[in-house]
Amino acid sequence: MSMKKLVLILTFVSVSLAAFSQVTFKPGIKAGVNFAKVSNTIGDTKTDFYVGGLLEMQFANFYALQPELLYSRQGNDHPVSGYDGIELQYFSISIANKFSPFKDIGLNFVAGPSIDIKVGDNIDNDDWSPLDFAVFGGLSYEFPFGLEIEARYKQGLIDIDDGYSEFGNSDADDNNLNSVIQVGLSYKFSF
Repeated sequence: MSMKKLVLILTFVSVSLAAFSQVTFKPGIKAGVNFAKVSNTIGDTKTDFYVGGLLEMQFANFYALQPELLYSRQGNDHPVSGYDGIELQYFSISIANKFSPFKDIGLNFVAGPSIDIKVGDNIDNDDWSPLDFAVFGGLSYEFPFGLEIEARYKQGLIDIDDGYSEFGNSDADDNNLNSVIQVGLSYKFSF
């Protein structure tokens, strides 16, 4: 190995170690309210909940990566008496990218992808998708003591019904997509 390559490798390792020594990790919990709907159905917005954990990795003053594991209840209410509507339960794995453009102000912009794995439903049909991929975006405000208030919009990207018309689809070719407004709180622990 030449001296030039050795110096290059040592420089790369030194810079990498310096960069990662600045990273801070904060585990936390979060919970909130879902206002959910499945598109192209006759149901109304369903109010339910989500709950789970997170791990914030602060890479810079203006950027943090926050993986999240959540249990989320979605679907929609049905306007016909005697029928409960669509109840979908998901285990969600999300990667939130948090941007803080204003230094020393707790305002954050949040965006990222999510993989939702269906763990329960009230549907008698096996055609419903066991997975949903979604994207989300929103705002949060974080207080200095670790409490954070957040509002997000989450849009599903996969047709979760695949043409099953029990819930009033206008056309079997219409996509049935999850859409959820999430409003909640999280708390991060500092060690």
